[in-house]
Amino acid sequence: MRNAILPPIVSPGISDDSVGQSDTAHRRSARRAALGVLVRAFPGWTGLMAALAVLGGALPSVFALLVGRLVDLLPAAVRGGFSSADGRRIITTLVLVGGLLLAQEVVRMVRELVSNELYRRFDEYLLSRVMATTLGVPRLDLFEDPVLAAATDRAVRIARFGPGELVSGLSTKWSGQAQGLAAAAVAAYVWPVAAVVLAPLWIVLGHHLRADSYRANPFWVEPLRRAGYLKRLAMMPEWAKELRIFGLAEWLVHRFGAEWQQVMEELWRTRRVGYRVSGTLFGLALLANAVVVVLAARSALDGGLAAGSLAVLVQSMLGMSQLASQQGDVWIDNGAIPVPDVLAHERLAATRVPATVPTRTARGLPTREISFEAVHFGYPGRERPVFTDLDLTIEAGRSLAVVGLNGAGKTTLTKLLTGLSVPQAGRIRVDGADLAELDPVSWRRSVAAIFQDFVHYPLPARDNIGFGAVETLTDPDVTAVDARIRAAARRAGAEQILDGLPAGLDSYLSRRHTGGVDLSGGQWQRIALARAMAAVSAGARVLVLDEPTAHLDVRAEADLYDRFLDLTSGLTAIVISHRFSTVRRADRIVVLDGGRIVEDGNHDELLAADGRYAALFRTQALRYTDGAQHTNEKTAAGDA
Repeated sequence: MRNAILPPIVSPGISDDSVGQSDTAHRRSARRAALGVLVRAFPGWTGLMAALAVLGGALPSVFALLVGRLVDLLPAAVRGGFSSADGRRIITTLVLVGGLLLAQEVVRMVRELVSNELYRRFDEYLLSRVMATTLGVPRLDLFEDPVLAAATDRAVRIARFGPGELVSGLSTKWSGQAQGLAAAAVAAYVWPVAAVVLAPLWIVLGHHLRADSYRANPFWVEPLRRAGYLKRLAMMPEWAKELRIFGLAEWLVHRFGAEWQQVMEELWRTRRVGYRVSGTLFGLALLANAVVVVLAARSALDGGLAAGSLAVLVQSMLGMSQLASQQGDVWIDNGAIPVPDVLAHERLAATRVPATVPTRTARGLPTREISFEAVHFGYPGRERPVFTDLDLTIEAGRSLAVVGLNGAGKTTLTKLLTGLSVPQAGRIRVDGADLAELDPVSWRRSVAAIFQDFVHYPLPARDNIGFGAVETLTDPDVTAVDARIRAAARRAGAEQILDGLPAGLDSYLSRRHTGGVDLSGGQWQRIALARAMAAVSAGARVLVLDEPTAHLDVRAEADLYDRFLDLTSGLTAIVISHRFSTVRRADRIVVLDGGRIVEDGNHDELLAADGRYAALFRTQALRYTDGAQHTNEKTAAGDA
């Protein structure tokens, strides 16, 4: 898809001229960087495309020369007949013209094939680089550090622009420029005055047209941003239901049209001054062409210029106009502009990849305990740390529930435990070994985790569960793989969900696939829990459950409550939940507040202490009590 490139967003207070100059420099730099990446990645393909583009651009000038030869030979051939020497020369020339036309078509077809192939290769290559860079950082720095997150956002937009369009643009641009230069060379050979006068005019006009297309206005930034948001709002499936329920479709279309009209009006107003200069230059070019044609025709009438040379000159003058052509520029910019962001993203990401990766295996750990020792942690850009001198010991083989108000740091605790984040001070030890000295891959295979924002993979049910132990999915014994997956589902209470799928484990869990199905929030949570159980079956010894009942109804929550001991048996389990029906079953409960552990004990001990845990528990229990009382009253009234 060819996307129209729009001028960049700039800050108020910057003049149009300075914007144009800085943006032109930025685009040139981006083009050089993108071309460098393309040539280094695919030197052979790029060279072949360039050669075909130059050849395709030069052939029209050869055609013009052959036409001129025909014009010169035609009078003598008419007089002497086709059997004469001049007649035979015309026949030979016509054969050459036919061969040239065939060659032009062949070159065009081959150039398109090469361009399309290189388009796909470059597209995949750059997108793969962005993916590899993003996934290559072992922790979450690229998403939680504001500077790195902004760089990541800029890099991933390359998927929206389509980097392969650089290839299409270069192929078109190179062919047009080759045609213009070849035409100028032929014109200089036939009648040098024409090339000297016209070629510079077309080049200058082309420069001004490009500058005009880059002009931007600081006052249309907000309309463009709003129009982009409205477009996403209309197209994304997440908002489709509410837009229709509230009848917002007509309003949305009207509002988008109004915002976009404002964008285009401001864009035209900004470019109008530049178009005056370009229009003047275009008028001068047309006038110069007319003058050259008149002078060349007079010279031909006076015998100073052959008729064939005049025909070649007229065709060359048309070809020289390609020097001002903007064809391909939009595609080049679409593909090139994000490339510097990709390179900057790679440089920043490299600073967050450890120079050496620990090789000490974490397999089989923990056997004694996991301990947080004076851990200090805060997110970049936030003044207040999440944890300050946090001390916590988690006994292996037992379950620990973590309770606290929103923002207390419960989920952050699990990210530190899994190695997705690293303490700024203090340390985390696993059986006495510093977590930072353990192989992160082997440690994460020792951890099975369900986060509050678990992923809904729009893939078959087999993959959705099997991703907990992805290495087992490559087992050639499909029957054994499916048996392990069903065992994990059974342990998570998701077996009935699998039995209800139209194609069993092969069913896609997304309605956007043919024959696919979607699940309720509670069913998805069961599938995510089964994924964690698959990891446990593959050897994970630590189970992290972050709000495991958040999407479950009362009956499903009670079922999980009954399964809790079985789920956590023999594991080091960390449970985070606002629902005390699950929390109370844990061997031990800690209350987080102000970045520290403020209460520690089991359910009965914390209730007896009558502290924060007891207050939270009573508040939640009161809601259920009031709800049950209200239900009983309604039932009694109905019976009466």
